[in-house]
Amino acid sequence: MGIIRIILISIFLILSNALLAFNDTITVDNSKYIKYEVKVGDSMNSIANFFGISIDKIIKSNETGFELYLNQVLFIPIKSSSNISAQDNIFKSNKEFDIALLLPFYKNLNDTMVASFEDKKEADKIILNKSQMALQFMQGVLLSLDSLNKLGVKINLIVHDTRNDSLQIEEIVKSKSLDTVDIIIGPIYSKNLQIISNYYGKDNDKIIISPLSRSIDFLKNNKSTIQINTPFKTQSKIITDHIIKNSKEKNIIICYNENEKGYASHIENNLLKGVEEVEMMSMIYTHVDSVRHQFLDTQIVILPSFNRAFVSKMLSTLGGIDSNFVVYGLSNIKSYDHLDYDNLMHLDVHFPDPYFFDLNTKRDSVFMYSFEKKFTTIPSKFSLVGYNIMLNFCGEVNLYNLERFRIGSGKINKFSPLVHYRNYELIRAIK
Repeated sequence: MGIIRIILISIFLILSNALLAFNDTITVDNSKYIKYEVKVGDSMNSIANFFGISIDKIIKSNETGFELYLNQVLFIPIKSSSNISAQDNIFKSNKEFDIALLLPFYKNLNDTMVASFEDKKEADKIILNKSQMALQFMQGVLLSLDSLNKLGVKINLIVHDTRNDSLQIEEIVKSKSLDTVDIIIGPIYSKNLQIISNYYGKDNDKIIISPLSRSIDFLKNNKSTIQINTPFKTQSKIITDHIIKNSKEKNIIICYNENEKGYASHIENNLLKGVEEVEMMSMIYTHVDSVRHQFLDTQIVILPSFNRAFVSKMLSTLGGIDSNFVVYGLSNIKSYDHLDYDNLMHLDVHFPDPYFFDLNTKRDSVFMYSFEKKFTTIPSKFSLVGYNIMLNFCGEVNLYNLERFRIGSGKINKFSPLVHYRNYELIRAIK
């Protein structure tokens, strides 16, 4: 699959088991499926007739009902006698990509930590906690190489340890190893992204992909840059459009941290395009006894904040008030692993999720199966992000909705489904 030059930790070379093909055609337990996207005018009957199979088989294969929605992805089981070849809908390519992966592995710190152990066998099992994100991301990339290989795509991969150090980034640039690559994935953090975009952001022969950062600064005047994490203004529109379209509740209150009043004002302006009245409240105090009287029996509450402490306190406070709330927040809520799931369900907390993972879809269930088979562990969000980025930009699998941020600038990902918790699972909110 091309030259794989991995200059870091030997863990990246583990396991090379065959994987399931993952693209427009997939194979599960020796059964082949074609990926089909629902178009205007489609019905379950018309799709079944087109592929020459029963409606019942489509429903069972996709765990869906008769109702379809535009752009819904269905996986159609292929009959062995079908006139439609499995190759008719699979992308085959002679393309070759040179890719640089810039992640904070902190190899120097891991080496220092390992050297301090007397028991070297025990030391070999230790990995610095803050290296985990990069390692998990790398696992997703490695998994994608197997799938891309099946599609005839060659990947020449160079991995750099950024250490989350701007001086290290400058050294990587000076080495000129990035000059000839097609795709630069990373760095993870915005300050380092800015350095890379300053050097290569206007290079029409490259793309620079920010996988996780929500900062948009590196996009400005850099046409070759792409942000996967959905920025605030796009999240705001997703939230307000959903409330205006779906909610019959007229009591809407935006509770904000004074330092983030601008976010609240932006959401208020969006809402007033479709609702008559919105209340704004600066939350100076967040203790339940101090604010209980300010809320109604039934209410939509919006928390436009990226502040972990503020959001956590507000969710705890709202959960202690005897009212019927529907709460809307930003995508960062998903990363707060200390939150009470029962409270999230009780408050019906909604938020946009650009990294949504849905095991009810064939695509994500195949990813889960393949990942567990290869690495004998459950994938993290970072593994899925690494995998999806590779498949999207090298395998022509359309996973993102990219749009120019502004004239002369980079692109942002507008695909960020609104989700909420039901039965301890994260599912899409009703459109």
